[in-house]
Amino acid sequence: MLHQVRMPLLYDKMCQMRTQKEGILSRFRCTSSGNCCKAAGYVRVTLPDMAAMADHLGMSLAEFQSTIVIRVNGWPMISTPTHRPRCFLDETNRCQVYAHRPLACRTYPDWPEIWESDEALAEEIQKCPGLRAAVIEAECTS
Repeated sequence: MLHQVRMPLLYDKMCQMRTQKEGILSRFRCTSSGNCCKAAGYVRVTLPDMAAMADHLGMSLAEFQSTIVIRVNGWPMISTPTHRPRCFLDETNRCQVYAHRPLACRTYPDWPEIWESDEALAEEIQKCPGLRAAVIEAECTS
């Protein structure tokens, strides 16, 4: 209920929030909601990413590439809006390859598209409980 009361205040201060990006990111803690993994998007991977995930899953790199990876405009992807949209989330929203997740997953929510506009940040705050808590904490301590 607290976030429903406080969110209008945060929207009014969104530009200020974007200028506090580093402070917000330092307070961010993943809550394992799985919402970022379920969002429509593309998860690109590198060869080292693929090798680490394959090894973790007990697969050969060739098997991983042939069963998990697709190419979109030449880029290797493990998830797209139509291919494995839940990526590696299990039924409890836990990532099966968390320790070996690709860079895009490791750097969330520090993605340029999240911080490029008030609207994008507001949308992400609604989706991600961890980001919402970090924003509220940063707002309370500033």
